[in-house]
Amino acid sequence: MLKMANIELIRKLHFKEGRSIRQLSKDLRLSRQTVRKALEQDEIPTYQRSKPVAHPVIDPVKNTIVRWLTDDETAPVKQRHSDAQIHRRLVKEYGFKGGESTVREWIPIYMSHLQI
Repeated sequence: MLKMANIELIRKLHFKEGRSIRQLSKDLRLSRQTVRKALEQDEIPTYQRSKPVAHPVIDPVKNTIVRWLTDDETAPVKQRHSDAQIHRRLVKEYGFKGGESTVREWIPIYMSHLQI
């Protein structure tokens, strides 16, 4: 099975450097059918997850963070929660065991889904 990097290499060598299918087959030690198949693809395949990514540490407090962030939208700028403040409040009020970086990484993910 060809990997995405191999398909990109085949397409680059053929279209930009002008190598023939036979030459690519010989150089890369692949069958000519495999090289043709890689060249026939219109776009480079991308990885698609079969299941959404699980966040076991942050899932129990996700709704709380969302509520705080939506409340912050109407609050003055100086009174809004920072990532560090959200983490400290989670530890103090909910006994959150995750790190500050976990909260810091999840908030932009949430915000990007919010704007879609």
